[in-house]
Amino acid sequence: MAEKKVILPVVQKENKAVLSHPGTGCGGCGSKSCKGGGMGIYPGSEKEVVYRNIFLYATMGLIIFITTYLIVHLLNLFT
Repeated sequence: MAEKKVILPVVQKENKAVLSHPGTGCGGCGSKSCKGGGMGIYPGSEKEVVYRNIFLYATMGLIIFITTYLIVHLLNLFT
């Protein structure tokens, strides 16, 4: 009966590393918090990637603004 025993894996807690800058929450340039970049622009990105991301966000903002304006205008026509 001991041969048919199934051993289940156990979840173990990982020890959290002490941050080098506890006030800001930044663990340095190699930490996970620095890999995101603002608006999807990562450190060392090419110019084309940066311009594409900025253009995409500006286009999305313009579409949201125009859609919101049209919805408000249509709602005002009915009321």
